[in-house]
Amino acid sequence: MKNYIIFLILILYIITTSCSNKSQHRLFTLPVVSKADESEEVFLQKKILINEMISASKTLHQISWPILKKNIDICENKRSSSLGILFAAEKDLPESDSKFFRLLFNKNIKSTYFKKYGAQSFPVIVSVAKNSPAYEEKLLENDIILAINKESTSNFRKKLKKALLSSSYVSFTLLRNERIIKKKIKGIKACNYNVQVIPAPAPNAYADGEKVYITLAAIKLARTEDELAFLIGHELAHNIFHYNYKNGTEANSFAINYQEVPRIKNFNSFFLLNTESKETEADLKGVEIAFKAGYSLDNVNDYWRRLSVFNPKLISSSSSIYKSNALRAIMISKTLKKLKSLKNEK
Repeated sequence: MKNYIIFLILILYIITTSCSNKSQHRLFTLPVVSKADESEEVFLQKKILINEMISASKTLHQISWPILKKNIDICENKRSSSLGILFAAEKDLPESDSKFFRLLFNKNIKSTYFKKYGAQSFPVIVSVAKNSPAYEEKLLENDIILAINKESTSNFRKKLKKALLSSSYVSFTLLRNERIIKKKIKGIKACNYNVQVIPAPAPNAYADGEKVYITLAAIKLARTEDELAFLIGHELAHNIFHYNYKNGTEANSFAINYQEVPRIKNFNSFFLLNTESKETEADLKGVEIAFKAGYSLDNVNDYWRRLSVFNPKLISSSSSIYKSNALRAIMISKTLKKLKSLKNEK
């Protein structure tokens, strides 16, 4: 028995020393990382993030403009005029990212302009919606806003909001290829529910009464404008029929704000619970909203089929508030068929 115990101890010793030797071979020395190295990598990743936000924001802006314009008859949130412009400004980013904004958007602006117009940075036009008032006045992407209504661009969004609420006209002093251009634009009435991008790993969309949010993952999953038009229509239906917020304005539409998240703006809306009935209504009304704006939606259900790959349970199983993806696709198809039939009868 004694010999057996000694044998076991010997075996354990061999095993532990062997493991120890192996782990010694895996020892490594951490590389020295300077603050400069870290700052350079942070800038690179923030640049990629902001460029992704801009690209996705342009896509949503172009798709959403005709939807917001064509559905004004069912939309009560239309006090503010709309120009069809999507801006980016320094204060859209966290204060710690101010330097990134200036490097990405104001890097090539001569210092004399900052002195003349009393600004530390200037807003920039990210997108001009096709057939919008700004498009008709030939404003362009990357135009720099030097002044708004002959005032400095400090508190730019506050001044823009005031102008859109109080008057149909907004004046801009622009910088384009070292040329100063002055434009006066007459806004039009449209649904004031801004459509924004939020960075998130899951394909999803949200409404909070004031805005529509589409995740970057959903935008990358979608392969056609029709698919994104339906997602916008669905969330817009929630805002129009299920919330009661009427103070939206194009001035609060952000292209690069990666920190903003949906939040209920109206106190009464806290007591509104999503139900399967409301989600189904949003699906069917969303089809109508997107179709009215000119989107054919022919292959829109491909989005649900692709989405089911991420969660196969949803193919035939309903959740607490959603019907199964199969049922949603069928109802959307039948609603679309009916809308096209009615259109052909006219």
